[in-house]
Amino acid sequence: MASVQDRIGNLDSVRGLAVLGILVVNILAFAWPMAVAIQPEVAPFAVDGIWRGNDSLYLWIDQVFFRDRFRNLFTLLFGVSILLVGGEPDDKDRSKLLRRRLFWLAAFGLVHGLLVWFGDILLFYAWCGLFAMFARGLSGQMLVIIGGAVMVGLGIIQAGWGLLMPLMPNEIIAAMSGGEGSAQLTGEVGSVISQYQAGLGGVLTENFKSWILIQISSLVVMPFSSVPMMMLGMGLFKLGFFHGRCKAHWYWGLIVISGAVLAVRGWAYAVELAAPPIQMPSHGLDVATSGASVFVALGYAALVIVAAPLFRWLAPVGRMAFTTYLGQSIIMATLFYLPIGPQLFGKLTPGQFWPIIAATWAGQIVFAHLWLRYFRWGPFEWVWRSLTHGHKLPIRKTLP
Repeated sequence: MASVQDRIGNLDSVRGLAVLGILVVNILAFAWPMAVAIQPEVAPFAVDGIWRGNDSLYLWIDQVFFRDRFRNLFTLLFGVSILLVGGEPDDKDRSKLLRRRLFWLAAFGLVHGLLVWFGDILLFYAWCGLFAMFARGLSGQMLVIIGGAVMVGLGIIQAGWGLLMPLMPNEIIAAMSGGEGSAQLTGEVGSVISQYQAGLGGVLTENFKSWILIQISSLVVMPFSSVPMMMLGMGLFKLGFFHGRCKAHWYWGLIVISGAVLAVRGWAYAVELAAPPIQMPSHGLDVATSGASVFVALGYAALVIVAAPLFRWLAPVGRMAFTTYLGQSIIMATLFYLPIGPQLFGKLTPGQFWPIIAATWAGQIVFAHLWLRYFRWGPFEWVWRSLTHGHKLPIRKTLP
């Protein structure tokens, strides 16, 4: 287990892992229209709705190890940040600071979502934070019980739904999965690609359309799972989970459970990838195991905490998570659809993403390490903090 002086570093390391991991999921929605990210079988490069070769491998890695896992992990950590900034509810000054922080996060989210990328999560986090902040006065145990119970309950519903789907008639499965409209969606994908390649006006128009659709879901439906996840993060922090203070068997138990989920999910999704969507050869296990992503997220966090020295290099990235997240958007938007870049939108298949992901990771890791040698916070963290406090904060470190 980590030593005392490393304990707060655990939080930064987990955050660094989370913000780097979400790029694997997000890059598909930067490189292709939203419909491809939501319903992969409508991609133009899919043959009879099936991805093949390196593209299939990317989708398998994404769906098994990354999708929902790193978003849930980051949501846990956002709950921790609400507690760290806002303190207990009776602290009026810190509560006011937290509200200002959420306000400016929403402002960043609006700019990011409307002008850079429709998949912005900052506005959503600011919205959920308004609800989660009222729970921060609860005890750690109560926060874990409430947040954990809701997440487990939602997972059970998801698992039950997945196991029931194979028992339904193929017509109903096709209707629910969108299979009946695949041909129409494939045509729409081509139209969106043309708009993105037509210039900045087309990019902003299509981005706005997708952003509106995302807001309907994220601001109305998703808080029912994300707010409890933030509460779970707050509770775990109060109980010392992120500090490495819990008993070792809790960490190793979560690691084992997450490994088991990943093993079943890996097999189930592999057999699903090789078959048309409505055949469901895994008998619904791929859908059922997706409901256990919270355990995988906790297992990832537990692994970082147990093996803290091996992940310490991620801490600077975690300290600059806001800059890293927005930096990924700026890099991806420039590469894929902004007129100042090579405009690769709709041209690269997912199997070709890995060099871009690896180069982005490497650049952001090096940048975080170098930047924090001389500055207290990342550039966007500094702007956010200054706006929150209402005055310009000193950013340079006092060097000896």
